[in-house]
Amino acid sequence: MKIYKLDDNGYKIYYYRGINNDKPLYDEVKELIKNIQKKLKLSGYYKVLVINKKIGLFIELKKLEDTFYRNTLELKIDIKDSPIYFKTTDYFIIKGMSNIRYKDGMYYCIVDESFDEILEKVEFGDFIFGYDIEDIISDMYVI
Repeated sequence: MKIYKLDDNGYKIYYYRGINNDKPLYDEVKELIKNIQKKLKLSGYYKVLVINKKIGLFIELKKLEDTFYRNTLELKIDIKDSPIYFKTTDYFIIKGMSNIRYKDGMYYCIVDESFDEILEKVEFGDFIFGYDIEDIISDMYVI
């Protein structure tokens, strides 16, 4: 699991282990977040974006309110099929991928079914996803 702190009110999480298909995805995500609640010191009301891909779960947490939720954790979970991009400085890692983009010295490729070919190289980059993905990719150059 990789956890990125965005600011005092948000986190992005990449959970690369398999999920339990016997439970609904909503329940799996809720349980996962409850398990890391103390580690991240989460309390309040959070909007949660969940993107389930073959290679793992991508989760974005954004705190909406904490006045009425000081000692509790409430989640509004939104499961979507949004695009996820992989960002790296090394073009040759993603050379065979589809939809490669470039911006400010970084190369981006969309995470799709063919991403399995470079899955072992994920330590050479970061995943880009979340509510603001369209703003991030809007001014990139397509290669």
